[in-house]
Amino acid sequence: MKTANRIASIALLLAAALPAAAQDFTPRAALEKLFDVEGKSPYAAPYDGTLRFSALESRYDSGHGHGYRNELKVAGKARLDASRTHEHFSAHVTPRLPDGAKTIVAQYHVEGLDTILKVYVQDTADRQGLDGKEGNGVFDILVRILGTDGREATTPLGTVRSGASFDLDIRFAAGVAQVTVDSAGAVRRTGPTRIKADERKIYFKFGDYLQARDPATGAHTTSAEKWDQYYRQHGIDSSRIDFAGTIFEREGDLP
Repeated sequence: MKTANRIASIALLLAAALPAAAQDFTPRAALEKLFDVEGKSPYAAPYDGTLRFSALESRYDSGHGHGYRNELKVAGKARLDASRTHEHFSAHVTPRLPDGAKTIVAQYHVEGLDTILKVYVQDTADRQGLDGKEGNGVFDILVRILGTDGREATTPLGTVRSGASFDLDIRFAAGVAQVTVDSAGAVRRTGPTRIKADERKIYFKFGDYLQARDPATGAHTTSAEKWDQYYRQHGIDSSRIDFAGTIFEREGDLP
């Protein structure tokens, strides 16, 4: 009973950690003040809460491998450690991807190379997906969160086809994360999950991080030439992720 009460209390914390949005989307000026851009500017013109990311058009290489990216990431000066981070992100997400593609559309990073939360959209073989098949045009929406035991837990939250949309909601409250997806009216969510304790600062990113590997070995590689070979081998010749009605809030007002 004590465990159930503790989980219920955490769920209430996540729901009440941030005020409801006062408008339909976060203004561009507020996002530009808080986020750095990796790759091409994604803001629609005129800006109406829509951001359009394309890793293949941007061809931004961070030097860390896994493929090209086009993302917004919280700038260094605005980062806090997990215990002081109270944030809410939501958007209407539309992936436009060829069959067989896999991309990360949102993630929480610890400063360095560690990731504590990742939201994937992928048409690849994965037994943990609701579809789990490769190259059939059905993209699994998967969330992976690093728990207190240091293990990454995966939760399937829906499926989507290229050009269709889903609603994504991510809440992070003092080290407890929860992700909700509404895909074609089917609402699924992770349980409130406390992440592994860490004193380093964390930061949120979202966009199109198009995954690639060494085409010969399947191993991680930092070679952009091999990413290009991987994309060609898998028929991945385009990528775009649209976010509409984009909201990003912190406890209180954005700085």
